[in-house]
Amino acid sequence: MTHRTALPAKRPSAALLAGLCAALAGLFSLPAQAQRWQLDYRVHVGGVAVLDARAELTLTEDRYSVQVNAATDGFLGRLFPWETQSLSVGALRSDGVAPIRHTQSGVLRGSPRTVTLDYAPDGSVRTQVSPPPEEEDRDPVPDELTRQTRDPLSGVLDMLLAGLHGEGCQPTVPIYDGRRRYDMLFTDRGMTMVGASRHSIFSGAARQCRVSHKPIAGYERSTRQPFWQRGGNREERPPVDLWIAPVEGGGLPLPVRLETDSGFGGVVVHLTAARKTERTAVRSAEPAPSQLR
Repeated sequence: MTHRTALPAKRPSAALLAGLCAALAGLFSLPAQAQRWQLDYRVHVGGVAVLDARAELTLTEDRYSVQVNAATDGFLGRLFPWETQSLSVGALRSDGVAPIRHTQSGVLRGSPRTVTLDYAPDGSVRTQVSPPPEEEDRDPVPDELTRQTRDPLSGVLDMLLAGLHGEGCQPTVPIYDGRRRYDMLFTDRGMTMVGASRHSIFSGAARQCRVSHKPIAGYERSTRQPFWQRGGNREERPPVDLWIAPVEGGGLPLPVRLETDSGFGGVVVHLTAARKTERTAVRSAEPAPSQLR
């Protein structure tokens, strides 16, 4: 089990990255040259490995792409087969991110599911989603609630960039994933020590960011108990604790650990591998096929 202890308080600095970045001295500004990180994660639920995920982040001077592929593994993969591929591309601006397109495709219990979000310069979002809301017992999200929102991947990156402006790990980011509209609420929990674990390549000082979920629209009308809840009330989704730190000295801060709760026990996400390349092209607007299997 990984142990964490609070570090002594230090004078705050405007250069500290919060939430998805470590609050360490001399943190980076936006890269002058593109850099790409490929990150592998393993998800444990109740102490059992159930899911593998691969994330790829590319930043240039004015563009970004974030791709995540994930699939259930082992016994759970045979019992509950699930896989997904998500990709977000957009522009980097002085005030944060400007999504251009978000795509997601996956298979749940043998049924394909897709989302495509295209963003206009005025902040409006064109949505293509399958299956449609009426087939899932949910109301469509009104257009006025989708304006000026972020897809989930761009929303996390937007919070990272907010730290560059000294805002810390405390923004509220409006999220629309093609089906649901909700807010991600970030709270800075300070610096802690992430202890060594045989499941992870990382140990050391990291910034802890708590992420809470505020549902707004687009949720299923009938009451079901999702995986992450102990009760049937969608308002009761437990918060997520995320730890961020560079995995190489003075480098780009990256997610190194995640913890939350579920009806099946504690959920812990470990960083199992991190590779950096200097390739300069961001991804095209369609996700690459999953390489996890």
